[in-house]
Amino acid sequence: MKTLRGFFRGDRSEGGQAIILIAITLLGMLMMVGLAIDAGQVYSARRAMQEAADAAAYAGSVTLYEGGSQAQAFAAATADATTNGFTDGVAGTTITVQQPTTAPYNTSAFIEVTIARNVTTSLVPAEAAITKVTVHAISGAESLNNQYGIIALDTSATNHAFDGGTANITMSGGIMVNSSASTAANGSGGTWSINCASTAPCNVDVVGGTSGTFPGAQPGAPHYYNGVRTGQPAIADPFAGYPKPSTTGLSTNPAGFGPGGNTLGQGVYTGTLSGKKLCHGIYILKGGGMGGDIGRDTTSTDPATGQVCDGRTMIFNTMSNYPASGGTCTGVSVTGNHEIDGLTPPNSGTYNGLLFYQDPACTAAMSFGSSAFEFQVSGTIYLPTAAFTISGGHPEIQGGQIVAKTVNLNAADVTINFSATTSAQPVLPRLAK
Repeated sequence: MKTLRGFFRGDRSEGGQAIILIAITLLGMLMMVGLAIDAGQVYSARRAMQEAADAAAYAGSVTLYEGGSQAQAFAAATADATTNGFTDGVAGTTITVQQPTTAPYNTSAFIEVTIARNVTTSLVPAEAAITKVTVHAISGAESLNNQYGIIALDTSATNHAFDGGTANITMSGGIMVNSSASTAANGSGGTWSINCASTAPCNVDVVGGTSGTFPGAQPGAPHYYNGVRTGQPAIADPFAGYPKPSTTGLSTNPAGFGPGGNTLGQGVYTGTLSGKKLCHGIYILKGGGMGGDIGRDTTSTDPATGQVCDGRTMIFNTMSNYPASGGTCTGVSVTGNHEIDGLTPPNSGTYNGLLFYQDPACTAAMSFGSSAFEFQVSGTIYLPTAAFTISGGHPEIQGGQIVAKTVNLNAADVTINFSATTSAQPVLPRLAK
């Protein structure tokens, strides 16, 4: 009987062993639960640190975008990290802000933020000695180009935000029409020839729909044109927020010089700019706008600045009260055969590649046209709130873009050789890594 009872109940000496095994098992399970909870805490801490590093690096790149120095960008990044609860030397935190050393980010246009901290966990605090979390973020203010030769910005245009009319168009770079109207883009039977880079075939991209006749797709050599695409997403204004030029240091209506006194140096002009040659620099047109017979001087010397003329100019058309708000403005209007010839944009600095910039406060159109009008210029033409209209002639835009509220080419022969190296490159802050 004793043997049978032992069979069912087991040896009493083995009962203690079972309790020990259960205790060890429970301890192991508790340790695993603790590790899981602590791992979750480490993950959460890492995520918070990464978000802080991203925000700090971006704050530094915004400072660079706004024209600040690298030292100011570093200070902005450090201050932003502190705002988000991470201060160098506090709570075991190390923050390093520097120029990145890894290509292609190893230039002064980028900023790198590294945050390191020993994370103390709840259930196993001793893990803090081995749970050092390190995160990195790189942000920069770098050039960005969308590769479109023509952009019609207006998203709310109800009809023909872009009108090809009966134009003969030869271009490199595609066309973007932001309007969502059913007839956002119109091509009234024109004969089009759209040539694009072999490495970046292009399209006519339209958010809404089209009317009239557009060129059929001609993929591959020599056109690399893939046709019309409707229902495309709108793109943001690539130059939104572009800094306006300062009037500081610029003379108002400076006297002409050079042959016949017809060359004008940089400055602020309150009358209509026409019948002149431009020397170099920034030309601010306050309310008077611009007419025709405009060229460039590449031989004279500006007596006010000592600058040898090279014809590289940025024209800013603005309101009569600028830089104060209010006032009136006049657009660029040329009728008859009064050419605008040879103008080229700056090739360095803030306005690199930007030939003509119209203040968003000015809604006056840029309008050209006659049977033999010539418009041979380089660079980007930017009219964020105004129309670009050509009614005839043979305008030629070399190496640039037309970026306007609406674009109407009517019966013109238009050549746009878009090039990312000679058109404006908007500099925008962004997280790079």
